[in-house]
Amino acid sequence: MRALFKTLFGDRANLAVVAVVLALEGLLVHTGHARDAAFAVPVVTLAGISWLAMR
Repeated sequence: MRALFKTLFGDRANLAVVAVVLALEGLLVHTGHARDAAFAVPVVTLAGISWLAMR
């Protein structure tokens, strides 16, 4: 069962990157900066992917 969860969700670092990106999206949309989210979210996503790749 542990292998199934590892496959579906990844490890804690992966979940942390996803949580940060979702929190940023929610914050920007909630505060009325949805247009800025279109530029900020890809940059944050790439930064998270780079961080995960270096681990």
